[in-house]
Amino acid sequence: MRFLLSLILLFAQFNLTISGFEAKYIVLMIGDGYGYNHQQSVNAFTGVIPEYQAWQQYWVSTYSCGGSYDPSSAWSDFNYVKQNPTDSAAAATAIFSGHKTYDEGINISSEGTCFSTIVDEARLQGKGTGAVTSVYISHATPGAWLAHNESRNNGFAIAAEALWGNPTTTMTTTTAYYGGGICPTHTPADVLIGAGHPNWNGDKYVNGSMREKLFAESGNPGAFHFIERQSGSPNAGTRLENLANNPSVTRLAGLFGGSNGNLDYRLADGSGYNPENPTLTEMTEAALKVLSHHSQGFVLMVEGGAIDWASHANNMDMMIGEAIDFNNAVQTVIDWVDDPSNDSTWQNTLVIVTSDHETGYLNAFYHAFPIQAPPQITAEMLLLEKSISGTGVRASWDDQNMNDLIDTGEDMYWSWNTTGHTNSLVPLFAKGVGANYFNIYTKGVDPVRGNYLDNTDIYQVMYLAMNGRLPFYQLLPFLQKSTSKISFLTLY
Repeated sequence: MRFLLSLILLFAQFNLTISGFEAKYIVLMIGDGYGYNHQQSVNAFTGVIPEYQAWQQYWVSTYSCGGSYDPSSAWSDFNYVKQNPTDSAAAATAIFSGHKTYDEGINISSEGTCFSTIVDEARLQGKGTGAVTSVYISHATPGAWLAHNESRNNGFAIAAEALWGNPTTTMTTTTAYYGGGICPTHTPADVLIGAGHPNWNGDKYVNGSMREKLFAESGNPGAFHFIERQSGSPNAGTRLENLANNPSVTRLAGLFGGSNGNLDYRLADGSGYNPENPTLTEMTEAALKVLSHHSQGFVLMVEGGAIDWASHANNMDMMIGEAIDFNNAVQTVIDWVDDPSNDSTWQNTLVIVTSDHETGYLNAFYHAFPIQAPPQITAEMLLLEKSISGTGVRASWDDQNMNDLIDTGEDMYWSWNTTGHTNSLVPLFAKGVGANYFNIYTKGVDPVRGNYLDNTDIYQVMYLAMNGRLPFYQLLPFLQKSTSKISFLTLY
């Protein structure tokens, strides 16, 4: 206790500094809706365990403001995790800013407080900033990475803030989907690539005036170089690569899209992909190349957003396909860090792979414990997936009498148990400078998963890794827990 008091007095006047271990590069990769059983299902289908899943693994709670996670109830009441789950906006806000907020809020509290994010911190340090996504560029997760708004539904305002720093750049606040941007303007992104092209259902996320502005300004000093989907041009990946390889390109905006607004779904066998759009891997490669021009480093968020959409649809074929694309993008980042031709190393780079929440309550069984991933998934089983009559969810089973019900004696392969989000813990994998910092954050102990942290702690770890220090007020809880936390921090 005397030792702790001495430390408290010492650090009350100074921040804890971990010199020499700052992250020049941070890449945060989010599989939207990508829970543990999703990951295990993908591995069962492919027969491959991705490299990142051998990294240090942690567990994360995801609830939004006013919510909670009760470990005991999660494993004793099957319906518990379906109650009051977060939405993607609140989850992304927690991850990016370290603050809980209400569902639909984008880096703003219910009282109107504007949260500073890890991207805002990166901007102050002169780092490059970027986002890549398989869904709309101003959807909840990329929107929270680059903007601040009272509602995720104000997609035009979010896109304008991300692209130009001001939510009213192309229209007034009285126009639909342009409101809610009450926070100070910010430096816009350096790279933003994803879906939302207005010719392919930009919906409330990107409109024609934005596309026209990007097109007209493309290549001007300080402006984006703009690339877009072109009908009849099945070479989007090559065009994007060529543009990113141009050393004069230091800012890049890409608008693509599919029939549902997002990029067309990739299926488990690799089909479905439309070459008029780049893959998530190709978008990630382009972002890394362009952001590498920033001498102070960069922060990049890569989202496999359509994993969530496929899981809402209870479609295992689409979920696996989108997850494979996401896993490939993660491997692309790993290869970039390992590449000796750039200055990225695991001593100056932090890569985090996680999810904002679980979607679909994927399980080997319908509405029953235990909660486990299907041990096997084959192409034939994918074809057997269909709706369970009267339930609103889908499953894969050998429906011998074709009555759309799971009858006694019929072999079952997996079941979805909701079309919404759940409150389940999600896995997190980390490697590089600062990856061990997750060990100092423990919010509780789950009877199955063990120790878990909260999604707000992801921001704290990124901040600590980027700055090599934590303000004392953030350190105090750990000083109170044990001296072992301090020895770990000072020795790392």
